[in-house]
Amino acid sequence: MFNTKDNNRKNEVNGFKNPGFVIDLRAAFKETEKQAEPKISDKKKLKQDLRQRKISTWFASFLKKRKKTQKNNLNLNFWKEQITSSKNKNNFFLHSKRQKKADFHFEDLFKKKKKNSWWEKAIKEKRKILNTRFYYKPKKMKQLEENLIWYRSLFSFALILLFLVVPLKVLSYLPFFDVTKLEERVMTHSQAAVSKIEEAAGLMSEFDFIAANNKLSLAGEEFLQAEDNLRFINDSLLSLATLSHNPKIKMAAESKHILEAGVISTELAQNLVTLSDTLFNYKENSNLLEVLATVSEQGNYVYQDVVRLEKVITEIKTDNLPLEYRQQFIDLKDKVVYLRQGLFDFISLLDSTHELLGKTQDKRYLLIFQNNSELRGAGGFLGSFAIVDLRAGEIKNLEVPAGGSYDTEGGMTLKVKAPEPLWLVNPAWHFWDANWWPDWPTTAQNLMWFYEKSGGSTVDGVITFTPTVVENLLAITGPIDMSAEYGVIITSENFWEIVQKIVEKDNLALTHPETIAGFKESNEEIVSSLPLYQDLENNAENKPKKIIGDLMARILEVLPTKMNKDNLLDIIALFENSVSSKNLMFYFSDKSLQKESLQRGLAGEIKAAPHDYLLVVNTNIAGQKTDRKMKESIFHYSQVDETGKIVNNLNIKRAHEGLKNEALTGVRNVNWLRIYVPLGSRLLSASGFSMPDASYFEAPEADWYDSELLAAERVAVTDAGSGLKIYQENGKTVFAGWVMTDPGQTADVKISYVLPFNFFHTEQKTEINNFWEKINNLINKDKINYLNYSLLVQKQPGAKASDFQSTLKLPNNLELLWSYPDNLTWKTGWNFSQSLDRDKYFSLLLNNLYDKR
Repeated sequence: MFNTKDNNRKNEVNGFKNPGFVIDLRAAFKETEKQAEPKISDKKKLKQDLRQRKISTWFASFLKKRKKTQKNNLNLNFWKEQITSSKNKNNFFLHSKRQKKADFHFEDLFKKKKKNSWWEKAIKEKRKILNTRFYYKPKKMKQLEENLIWYRSLFSFALILLFLVVPLKVLSYLPFFDVTKLEERVMTHSQAAVSKIEEAAGLMSEFDFIAANNKLSLAGEEFLQAEDNLRFINDSLLSLATLSHNPKIKMAAESKHILEAGVISTELAQNLVTLSDTLFNYKENSNLLEVLATVSEQGNYVYQDVVRLEKVITEIKTDNLPLEYRQQFIDLKDKVVYLRQGLFDFISLLDSTHELLGKTQDKRYLLIFQNNSELRGAGGFLGSFAIVDLRAGEIKNLEVPAGGSYDTEGGMTLKVKAPEPLWLVNPAWHFWDANWWPDWPTTAQNLMWFYEKSGGSTVDGVITFTPTVVENLLAITGPIDMSAEYGVIITSENFWEIVQKIVEKDNLALTHPETIAGFKESNEEIVSSLPLYQDLENNAENKPKKIIGDLMARILEVLPTKMNKDNLLDIIALFENSVSSKNLMFYFSDKSLQKESLQRGLAGEIKAAPHDYLLVVNTNIAGQKTDRKMKESIFHYSQVDETGKIVNNLNIKRAHEGLKNEALTGVRNVNWLRIYVPLGSRLLSASGFSMPDASYFEAPEADWYDSELLAAERVAVTDAGSGLKIYQENGKTVFAGWVMTDPGQTADVKISYVLPFNFFHTEQKTEINNFWEKINNLINKDKINYLNYSLLVQKQPGAKASDFQSTLKLPNNLELLWSYPDNLTWKTGWNFSQSLDRDKYFSLLLNNLYDKR
């Protein structure tokens, strides 16, 4: 019989809570009904019971009670089933009420273990702890708790060893997992693959696409072999390698992703080779629309490969790569993103081109030939034009009036008032002078209107190009032999001079007859594979622009034969340069095509600017072809004072490098100069302007039609001091005046004006539209108000590149944080000089050091 002391001890021990593995083994049990206390007289039986419990402990008592309530003995097979059973993986050390067993000895699980193993030592220690007889004393209890914690830590370590370390250790002893040999095999295959890719790149640069494709196939096989060597390794084991401090082991963790990226890269390269082969081996008789459809399909395959590659590369953890390769890998990720975006744009552009070329319905376009040797707002004098009809990518009709744009005069029945500067030559406005504005969408719509009013048909768009584009095309096609028709061979170098002299032969015969000696006249239709029509039957003797149509037909015949590996890259570069310099511009009536044109920089529109803006436009009126001899320099100086007021001083110098009395160029350059600046700018001063004598101007009749597009110019304000016209157009303020320059002379124009905004308060937005800017303002309520300032300088369409120099002088309390472009020289502002061969943008992000806002 237990005395009170024993009962108290039993209650304390049973109530003792230990969170270790030991407690998990001792599952909860139902207490049996209390037995009747033994009688005191039965001392012999009581002594026998006490002797039997002499070595018992709380855990032994616990096991005996379990023994009384269990029906079946626990055997080793039962525990094996528990270990292997998928249902009990998460409850391996927890027993259900139905699984309570008696006389269980933990060491039975490890009977096959060698003697003196660490497992056996652990079990002995456990038994020593749990079978030791003790009484409830604070010191004993503390010792028990410490021993149990030690045991729990030991078992936790055993679990880590069992599930994490042991598999790697075991694999390292297996013959097929020789780490050194595995590394050698993987590296051998990978290096071989890289070598094949390098060879393929060399072959592609030589345009040997078949051999390049074979090399890439071999590279892909090498990468697959390398993947096979790693296939038997479980991904979870590779994940463990990321825990290592060894750089090689950490990199091994990314091995499968890296090799997978290699396999995808070779597939991508092969598809890219196929696409390039289609482009560079363009067959002469191929239908352009069919070729573009094939290229688009192949481009989609390449795009899908790039998307897959980007996904795999994203899964590679940069921190697991060696330091010397991390930046290269980051650059690779960026390039893949750019490649994906570029391919997406390329494919969407091809899809749009299908519609442009008449895939679903016939298209008719008005082609405008602008002579930039006689500058006009949109590029040059409109001497010639053509109508081209397209069906499914093929030219079905090509009309090039041999009389040029003057042939439209006969069909024009409406009298229209010309822009006031054109009154110098003609008060009536005609088709050949309709390209008045530097904003091509506005000018294109005006040309369509005039063409229809002159008896022409409705067109689906207007495409313009200058002699500069033709000169560059002739550099690709090679010389065009027109000896039979005109007695000349036209090349890139002599194109402008020969064509201009043939077109102007009647005038030159009076002033410079020696310049046209040896030229033949041609009034007969040329033999061409194209459906060329030039209206030669009507007034055949007055067809000065016939050579334009003849030459266009010859170039269009030769160009497809030059669409090969030797010239295609040059053709693509020619297109890009022509568009960026605005020697080639597009306008479409179809809204979706026009949207594409605007997004891709093909439209030649006047752009919006957040801060400073500048566009200098020259319009040659009665100055013959003198712009070919003009050299322009623009000096832009901005001064910002302490209050934030911005004053711009603009100096434009136009040097006439022609010789006096030289044919076509040796005369005075008469120029209507327009300067586009930020809307609301206020003129301070101007000098260097000179107007032709008023007697040369002829005003239109009052009842003539007045175009709404000229409404702003009609109400222009005239500056009393300089005579400049000031008005608003396309969201800009325009300062306009006459500048005349004789051969050998230099015109020096100066203009000063105040910008309509304060430098320190240039942001005029009433609300914040950028999501991240809203978040940043919410998080950083007391953030510094950084200053952003920029300058957009646009190039005039068709004009030669001007020399442009800009200086921005700022207060000393500003610190540069960022600039675009990166090479801007900073010295309390910027100072740079560049060729204005295309639109240029410059921007600064500044910190006001004294701003306490």
